[in-house]
Amino acid sequence: MKLVSEENKLVSWWPRTGDTLFASGLDWEAEAQVGWSSDSLLTYAIGYKDAADLLVASVEARNLAADLAVYPICFLYRHHIELMLKGLIRLAYSLQSSALEYPKNHKIEELWRTCRPLLEEACPDGNQADTDTVEKCIVEFASLDPSGEAFRYAEDKKGASTFPKITQFNLGNMRDVMNRLSGFLTGSFDYMDELLQHQADMYSD
Repeated sequence: MKLVSEENKLVSWWPRTGDTLFASGLDWEAEAQVGWSSDSLLTYAIGYKDAADLLVASVEARNLAADLAVYPICFLYRHHIELMLKGLIRLAYSLQSSALEYPKNHKIEELWRTCRPLLEEACPDGNQADTDTVEKCIVEFASLDPSGEAFRYAEDKKGASTFPKITQFNLGNMRDVMNRLSGFLTGSFDYMDELLQHQADMYSD
């Protein structure tokens, strides 16, 4: 079924026989690999935030409608926070030689409540005001989307709207705040990872 005119030499936007999603193409810079990273949580987390940043830039360039792009943008940023918190918790437990794991859910406020004391123990010289600001932002995000479903689905499992009232905010501001929040989380991750490497070196001597 052709939905465009052959006379105008437009490409048909309809499935073609032989189409396959996971295939190589001519543009080598567009070739992507999955499963290559030994630290998958961090790799995923960075990818989600970078993609969200690009979507916000597209909104600002008027290439995407803000009211449509807001859902994937917020989902990607929220998932970045979730994965960074899980990565930090895992690192902290590794520093303690603990077999405990991060909570197996998508509740970023609960993850933060687990993460913060571990972070403060590993980084006792950290600025409490900075940590308080990070907590405020995470709690704010969690209050709008406590389970990670609101920006994925229009209705919850009971059929109720995931956003019972209209909420308005600026996506450029969200990106800027998220970049600072991410800077704190990734900086903490790098610091704790260095501590873990130092610990491993000490035990190997």
